[in-house]
Amino acid sequence: MLSHWRADSTGNSSSSKIQLQIGDVCCSVTCDDEEVLGNLGQLYFDFLSDQPVDFSIDLHIVQRFSSHCIAEASSLGNIIRSGSNILVAYWLTDNESANQNHTVSCTLERHQFNPHFDFKIMNLLLPLSYYEACRTRYSNGCGPMLVHSCGIIRHGRLMMFSGPSDTGKTTIAKLCGNEHGQVINDEMLLVSGPDKDSDALMVQGVPIIGGVAQRLNVSAPLACVLLLKQSDRTALNRLNRTEAYLQFMRQVIAPRDFEGRTKRAMLSQVAEFSDMVTNVVPFYELEFTLNQRALWKTINKLEKSLGREGS
Repeated sequence: MLSHWRADSTGNSSSSKIQLQIGDVCCSVTCDDEEVLGNLGQLYFDFLSDQPVDFSIDLHIVQRFSSHCIAEASSLGNIIRSGSNILVAYWLTDNESANQNHTVSCTLERHQFNPHFDFKIMNLLLPLSYYEACRTRYSNGCGPMLVHSCGIIRHGRLMMFSGPSDTGKTTIAKLCGNEHGQVINDEMLLVSGPDKDSDALMVQGVPIIGGVAQRLNVSAPLACVLLLKQSDRTALNRLNRTEAYLQFMRQVIAPRDFEGRTKRAMLSQVAEFSDMVTNVVPFYELEFTLNQRALWKTINKLEKSLGREGS
């Protein structure tokens, strides 16, 4: 097997760990490199948790993958690639007998944790781990899902600015600063459906690294979703539900697992979730420039109109 290069997954005292909260899922991260783990603890300080662990990630850090390691992992198919580059070699352990706590042991090259490296490897591993833990918890329905988006809390409610990479989520967060609201993340958010006590969708910050420093473990009711479009003007266009659904479902992070199972079920979950969200909150297309004053003047007008609709 891969025991000669996998991280120790037995809870050995030679490894240290942190525990991170993602919604109502607690993920343990164990690492055999104290410096890497210490840096992760600082990055995710607001999300540190002492709750019972739902999923465990064991990180084994190497300077460079050996050819033997790559060949052995390739034969089992436990590799995550980006083009021709190997990002992670891993082994998933199913520990359902122990409170259904699963463990994935990952081997990664140390440069993946360089703060100047564009690709953030934990941004891949944490969503995979979250959805792996959710497979059991929400087996009979659509649980909270992750969405590519920037979240800004204004007057107690969250405005979600959503779109694929390079459409302006980080730009919106920087244009907000500390003056126009509270940025909780500029890359990804967790959205959950209305519970029995409220009709509002709730949005939770997650430990995902974006382009700004803010990563806050706070939640707020969702006011609206603004789908971003860079433009030479600032304008807001109300979308009908069909338009909103078709655009929004592309921003929902599909519930993949480490073994790549059930693509059809995955798409069904995304469709069900998108249908639910577009049925509850209004959607707009936001055209915007770098004109900060024009942007927030438009958002202020939108908030007033939402207030009138609610009343």
